[in-house]
Amino acid sequence: MGTEEILIVLVVAAAVFFLPVLSLVLALIAWTRSRKIQELSDRVRSLERLLHARGISPRSPTLPVTEAISQLTARRDVAESSVTDAVPLPASADRKAAPSDAALHGTATEEVAVENPLQNANAVSWETFIGQKAFGWLAVVLFIFAATFFLRYAYQNNWIGPVGRVAIAELVGCALVVLGLKYRRQNWLRFSAMLTSAGTVVLYLATYAAFGFYDLLPQTATGFFLTVLVLESMILASLYESAVVALVAVVGGLLTPVLMSSVTDRYQSLFLYLTVLNAAALFVSQRGRLPFTATAVFGGTQLLFWAWYHGNFHPDKRTWALSFSMLIFGMHLLSLLTTNTRTGDNATRLCRQTLSTLTDDLLRTIANAVLGFLAFRTLTLDQLPEWMGVTSLVFATIHAAGTRWILTSGTIVSQRLLTFLAVAIGFVAWTIPVQCSEHWVATGWAVIGLALWWFGLRVSNSGLRQIAAVMGVLAVGRLLSADLPLYIREPFIPVFNSQTLPSLCVAACVLSSVVLSDRFRGLLNRGERPAVGFVAVVGMLLLWLLLSMDCYGWFVSQSLPDGDISLWRWRGQLALSVFWTLFASVILILGFRLRRERLRWLSMVLFGVTVLKLFLIDMANVQQLYRILAFFVLAVVLGLVARGYQRFRQDNQP
Repeated sequence: MGTEEILIVLVVAAAVFFLPVLSLVLALIAWTRSRKIQELSDRVRSLERLLHARGISPRSPTLPVTEAISQLTARRDVAESSVTDAVPLPASADRKAAPSDAALHGTATEEVAVENPLQNANAVSWETFIGQKAFGWLAVVLFIFAATFFLRYAYQNNWIGPVGRVAIAELVGCALVVLGLKYRRQNWLRFSAMLTSAGTVVLYLATYAAFGFYDLLPQTATGFFLTVLVLESMILASLYESAVVALVAVVGGLLTPVLMSSVTDRYQSLFLYLTVLNAAALFVSQRGRLPFTATAVFGGTQLLFWAWYHGNFHPDKRTWALSFSMLIFGMHLLSLLTTNTRTGDNATRLCRQTLSTLTDDLLRTIANAVLGFLAFRTLTLDQLPEWMGVTSLVFATIHAAGTRWILTSGTIVSQRLLTFLAVAIGFVAWTIPVQCSEHWVATGWAVIGLALWWFGLRVSNSGLRQIAAVMGVLAVGRLLSADLPLYIREPFIPVFNSQTLPSLCVAACVLSSVVLSDRFRGLLNRGERPAVGFVAVVGMLLLWLLLSMDCYGWFVSQSLPDGDISLWRWRGQLALSVFWTLFASVILILGFRLRRERLRWLSMVLFGVTVLKLFLIDMANVQQLYRILAFFVLAVVLGLVARGYQRFRQDNQP
């Protein structure tokens, strides 16, 4: 071996042994100092609480010694006087005098600076982060790189055979895991998680290297060992309640099917393995404070399943694929229904854990429902195409039953309850366009929204009203984008036709929600009250638009038999002006009767639009006699409106 090779070996050996040890030592020193700083901060806080309990405020940054001692002495004398009055002290006790005034007041001009520990909180937190986390994880990364480079160099020079290489890696991984357990018992939680994570990665890579690089193990045995490693790391993550160890287990568990892939499609083994992995992840998520573990495994499982489906699915494998999909759906659904929010002494940690758990529930509930239904629909669409609506109702019933279960479980979490209810309503809403005619889709959504709005008012639940608002927006959006008759129709019966009647039902549902809101106005919050007024205006405008299109469309449709379309168009324009005048008058009367200012303003806007239409459109298109009639009718109506406003003002004067 030459001088250069010896030098390289020494450098690599130094990198392997010296750098990790140095990093670990620095991390331990920083961690020890941060603990001492934390202890000093706790002691300062305890002293501040003691001063506050005795009536001395530590607000000022400097406090004279004489003032502090005089306050403490005065309170001590008051406390001791009550005792000495009842029990006389011996004469010897009098000789034990307090410190002299000179000793107490000799430094009267001196001041003791009371430093607020919160001033250095930011610096301490950064030092704690660098000392406890950054240096520790840097040590783990450097150790992995150093070990990799050293072993790579040793392997390239054939210093160690394949069996020895795998054995060394396995021993190092086991040693790191054991050290992690040791430091865990000493309450070094972060350092223990670092060692355990590094050891798990080394064990996983060494086991895979025995199969992938050196052909020392068959594929079946390697898959079994990797599965055992993943389950063990899941157990360690649950025991340690470490998110890092859980992340290592999740990544390793999801990489195993990819690394163990072969030419033969072993889908049965894949499904069984993923089922076990999901069960382990659900166990960890249920037991520990690791809410996103199950969600991460669920997402990876879905990616692997759909990748397998697009590459290897065959109708002969449908039974296994469908059973696996429904099993995963049922496992996660049961987990979501039985998850309880843990309690603890630390309120801040409990609040964060509860928020994380609820976020995980929200994501996983929606993803599980959508992907479970998608899998069932995809795998059975060619065999049961006419049953898709029924299938969505079955999924809706399952989640509605889950909502009932949460209500009767005793530990009601409103976010989880509303999530299950929203998913059930979503399946029902999806069923409507599948089973119903296209013109009744918006009506079905509007009816669902109205029912939820009424129920949300009865039980005083803003979450239900929010879901109802979403359904109402979807219904109106569907109506305006897909159901308006923007073409010349065949002759039809006004209002009672297949297009106008369902659309009018949507407008009726919108206005009915406003009427219900007036009855329960005291239950609405600040944001909902102005929104109800806006919805009332939207409902009236929607009704005006639908009736206007039906009115003008009827006249245009009458031109199809005789072919004189221009004659029927100006007749339609005249009828439209008359209808707008009458509609605005009705709204104005309602505004007076109900004392609704928004309705009166809406009527005035419609009157203004009618006047503009007369001057801009009707004067050019309507014949002379009918034009005069239109102006006369509008003038009479506006005069009556002015008279009505004068009377309304007189009735409302004090």
